[in-house]
Amino acid sequence: MNIIRNFSIRYKLIFIVLLVSIPTLITGFSIIIFMDVVKAKKQIVESTIYKAQNLAYYLATPLTFENPSGANEVINVLSHDKDVVSCIIFDKKNIPFAFYPHGKKIDAPVLPSVDVLFYNFKDDYLLVFQPIIADDNKIGTLYLKVSTIEMQQNMRSRILYLLSILPGLFLLVYFLALRLQRMISQPILKLANVTEHISNKPDLSVRVQKVGNDEIGVLYDGFNNMMMQIHSEHKKRDEAQVELQRLMRQLEDKNKELEQVIYVTSHDLRSPLVNIQGFSQELGFSLQEVRKYIDSAECMENPSKRSMLKIIETDVAESLKYIETSTVKMDLLLSGLLKLSRVDRTVTPFDTINMNQLIEDIIGGFEFQVKEGDVEIHLDTLPSCFGNEIQLNQAFSNLISNALKYLDPSRRGEITITGTENPEKNEVIYCVEDNGIGIQKEYHKKIFEIFHRLNPDKSEGDGLGLAIVSKIVNRHKGNIWVESEPGKGSKFYLSFPIHE
Repeated sequence: MNIIRNFSIRYKLIFIVLLVSIPTLITGFSIIIFMDVVKAKKQIVESTIYKAQNLAYYLATPLTFENPSGANEVINVLSHDKDVVSCIIFDKKNIPFAFYPHGKKIDAPVLPSVDVLFYNFKDDYLLVFQPIIADDNKIGTLYLKVSTIEMQQNMRSRILYLLSILPGLFLLVYFLALRLQRMISQPILKLANVTEHISNKPDLSVRVQKVGNDEIGVLYDGFNNMMMQIHSEHKKRDEAQVELQRLMRQLEDKNKELEQVIYVTSHDLRSPLVNIQGFSQELGFSLQEVRKYIDSAECMENPSKRSMLKIIETDVAESLKYIETSTVKMDLLLSGLLKLSRVDRTVTPFDTINMNQLIEDIIGGFEFQVKEGDVEIHLDTLPSCFGNEIQLNQAFSNLISNALKYLDPSRRGEITITGTENPEKNEVIYCVEDNGIGIQKEYHKKIFEIFHRLNPDKSEGDGLGLAIVSKIVNRHKGNIWVESEPGKGSKFYLSFPIHE
């Protein structure tokens, strides 16, 4: 049955009709032949028994008076029946009394033990044993041996005749099935052709003409309604797609404007900031000269000069300190913004990256911090990925730097870097795991925002490291997420494509 699954529906229908009709015809003809055989046997049995009963009636007198010649005269009538092969008359002692045909040696059969009519078929003959009754007493037995060869020949002719008709009936069934299957197959094939046409050359305006109110007509109505709904949904989708593209263009324009503003702002603000830093240093140098002058003996005798020295050493020096601290912080923030804006502005090549070599180079750059913090780093064999080497270096450097920065002082630091490849999704997932202080669940998403810092008072930084990592991952069409609990450490997962 698995062979016909790929056949056309017209051949399936023809096959089903033949599969039902041919066994039915064969069964019907077999029943007819069987009934003919039964009927022929019944006829020859009834005919032979009738002859035997008539002969037994007329043989009662010769047997009663023990007259063999009279018995022979009675059975001589069998010479007119060509099917009778032989006949033997037995007396009441089961001794042969008369024979037919005369003058031939006939083998006497074994008489049945019952005293009633008995017959059976043996080889090509019918054997009949008929009791001869006189005054309700059995006085002998009539044995008839009748040939069934003619009956068998007639039956063989009958069977050959029926078998010769059977192939013609098979052909008739095939041509009828071939003709009538079109009533079912043609509408379905028409619908299949329309469906194939739509799949090869999408045309949602195509409809099929209904040909009847049967189940196929219902199927046509369903197909037409489905096409109308799909056409309507496609129209809505196209309209939504146009609107989405318009909004995406607006969003891209806004992002470009925002990136331009960030770049220009962070770049241009650095010039006055450099001036502030430079002149603050010059002012500090000038104050040192003034203090030296005031410290001289001549000036120390003047009380007003001593007050001026106190102002210089306290108020002015403290103000300069705040100015310098603020300018350093502002310079750090502007540098971070420049790095963030350059992630998308810089045109860099993408290629297959050997991540084992990349991570080893990064770890080598943190060798001093690793030794100073007594940190143990575990690096598995990492699968390669497709990306930009410079940006991947920056991303993993930021993650390892954060892992070193937020170690738990109560235990020895451990950092583990692993990678898992998933060819079905064309991605490789890297994990940077540490046993540091951990991150509360409500901050798992906020840490990727610009300028967000968990412990600003306890650690240095500009709050842009993870934001840059997230931007790099997004540029690689990947994903980044974190799993962390306070006091147990953090796991940062990054996915990148394996191939372009």
